[in-house]
Amino acid sequence: MNDNKVICGDCIKVLPTLGWAKMIFADPPDNLGVKYVGGVGDRLEDNDYIDFLLDVVYSAMGHKPDSFWMSHYHSYTIPMLNSGIDFQGYNAKLFMWRFTFGQHRETDCGNGYRPILRLSVPDMVWNTNSIRVKSARLEKYNDKRANLNGKVPDDVWEFPRVCGTHKERRGWIPNQHPEGLIERMILMSTNPGDLVIDMFGGSGTVHRVCKRLGRRSISIEISEEYVKNILSENNM
Repeated sequence: MNDNKVICGDCIKVLPTLGWAKMIFADPPDNLGVKYVGGVGDRLEDNDYIDFLLDVVYSAMGHKPDSFWMSHYHSYTIPMLNSGIDFQGYNAKLFMWRFTFGQHRETDCGNGYRPILRLSVPDMVWNTNSIRVKSARLEKYNDKRANLNGKVPDDVWEFPRVCGTHKERRGWIPNQHPEGLIERMILMSTNPGDLVIDMFGGSGTVHRVCKRLGRRSISIEISEEYVKNILSENNM
């Protein structure tokens, strides 16, 4: 039985037809006019786009996962959170993805981060031991108080953007998240065998990471061409 599926369709319509998932991830289009192949137009009026983001959030919460992670463009973070959103009993926390290899600008300071909204059930138990990183207190200062297994990272996560020279880059899509970033979310939120749903399948990053980590996954993608590419590279 294939535990990793890719479904072509509108995530808002497809999600209610799927079984319960431990974790849901969403990386909606950024509303910057990027030309996605076979997808919907990526340029709405700001208010319409915020309504779209809220539809994504409410759709995910309606599915009642233990955790929901949404990566979104920074210009819409505050307007969306100020839209009177009801988190329906979920705890909300904002993370920052601090990325290197950002776009360079001469006229002003370029953007070097991306907000990630995390919603979780109040009694959520996080697998923090699975995401520990090197501790400067231990490595640099030899502090006896430091945990020998490393430290649990804070809520600013640094991973490089996926550039054209990177091995994981898929040239058939204009953007994608680094596998290391997605891996940390999945390790922290799920256990082997759990189901993860990706509402915007895109380059298939969540699909690949889940397969590697022994998680089941369902990726929803509106572009038929992107679905074919994901299926093709995974021999599905």
